[in-house]
Amino acid sequence: MVVSIIFLWLIGQKLDFSAVRDNLSRISPAHVLVSLSFLAAGYSVRIIRWWCMLRSFDPELSIRSCGWPFLVSIGINNLLPFRAGDIIRVFGFREIFRLPSMQLMGTLVIERLLDLITLLAFFFILLPGAVNDEVSPAFVSLVAWIGAAGIAAVLFVLFFSGSIKRFIYWFADHPFFIRRKWSDHIRLHSSHLLDTLLLLRTPRLTLQLLALSLLVWALEGAVYAAVAHGLSVMTMTGPWFALSTGTLGTLLPSSPGYVGTFDYFAILGMIAYGTDHDLAAAFALIVHIVLWLPLTMIGIAYFLRPSARILRQQVTAAISAYKVQK
Repeated sequence: MVVSIIFLWLIGQKLDFSAVRDNLSRISPAHVLVSLSFLAAGYSVRIIRWWCMLRSFDPELSIRSCGWPFLVSIGINNLLPFRAGDIIRVFGFREIFRLPSMQLMGTLVIERLLDLITLLAFFFILLPGAVNDEVSPAFVSLVAWIGAAGIAAVLFVLFFSGSIKRFIYWFADHPFFIRRKWSDHIRLHSSHLLDTLLLLRTPRLTLQLLALSLLVWALEGAVYAAVAHGLSVMTMTGPWFALSTGTLGTLLPSSPGYVGTFDYFAILGMIAYGTDHDLAAAFALIVHIVLWLPLTMIGIAYFLRPSARILRQQVTAAISAYKVQK
């Protein structure tokens, strides 16, 4: 919350609120509907991408069975802290998928890595066209380090998985864990996680996942472009750069829904391509609402319906059991 408040304060320092209000009034319902259609298409592809990973473990799994668990997790993430939606996806739906929690966790890790790689590609391809003094060298360096760390982690797991597993097994055999009967759990959970990450060793699946990731973010970029068109923003490239800067900004810890951090860096991306600050702020606010509100309403409505009582009980029981195992 403190981080969000700081970034909201930074945004407000330069704003003319009456100009922002005037800019907001320029967006038409038609442009909002177009942006929502791109959002729906993008999240449909996200669900397909997750299904492609899960069916490696269960070829009979249907795409339809992956939809609600995915949307519920996104809605909860948008509303509750500490990535609670991810916890629900890993622990709350393992009975539905009949898969170990750490395999579901592995698909989540792969998903995040693919998103990171795709966003970094957008960022560095579009960076040369940005106004140099608008994008801080510190921010560029931070993004580069994050990208390098992510790629290094992937390569390390792919090429040294055997050594990693042997080290974990050696670690699990420490008397401290043996006395508490944790050794078997550590070995089992780590094996499930590593085996899932090694899906990236399959060239065909990896190329498929990368192509789907590119399509996911192209469709999400179209959400930004539709809003920018509705506000008569002159730059065609700025919305795509704002996609990368705004989304990468959500890596900073902040309040649920990335209030402040997303907006600040989305505004930064638009200003870097010559958009006025007040217009950029109106753009970031509309995009944020389009990305946040529908998914949150869908996810929460599903999770809170009376028939989801069993799901809520399963999530609570699974988290409690996992804490006991740890």
